[in-house]
Amino acid sequence: MFMSGTIAERIEEVRAKFASFTDPDDKWKYLLDLARAHQGMDASLKDEKFIIQGCASTMYLVPKFTGEVIHFEMDVEGGTTNPLISRGLGALALKVYNDLAPSEILSLDPVFFQDIGLNVGLSPTRSNGFASLVKQIYLYARVYSAIAKK
Repeated sequence: MFMSGTIAERIEEVRAKFASFTDPDDKWKYLLDLARAHQGMDASLKDEKFIIQGCASTMYLVPKFTGEVIHFEMDVEGGTTNPLISRGLGALALKVYNDLAPSEILSLDPVFFQDIGLNVGLSPTRSNGFASLVKQIYLYARVYSAIAKK
């Protein structure tokens, strides 16, 4: 499910996918498919310190820095049963950002997600939750970038 390649290649693949949608419901079907296909994470990783603040659903984002790239584990409480849209949004973020160097993550302007129309039709709580998730990814990237420079 996760993309390989450079961040530019990943962005182009997501951009092309969203551009191919002919029906407004295609975006939601795609996010639901991503949610169902997402493997989730081991329950032992679900610690309160990894909860995304500002997300209506209880979403966990656990980073692991290898010294070169950041690997993220993400899931929502309820897994594949509920709430699928939140889980799909998280899976989409991981398709873009997972297993990249902190500098690569920081090189991407997250406005990209608005450019592809992701925010159109999202409830304010889901939109805020997704923004909080992306903000947390960038925070981890800044921290690990500083660690890598030492």
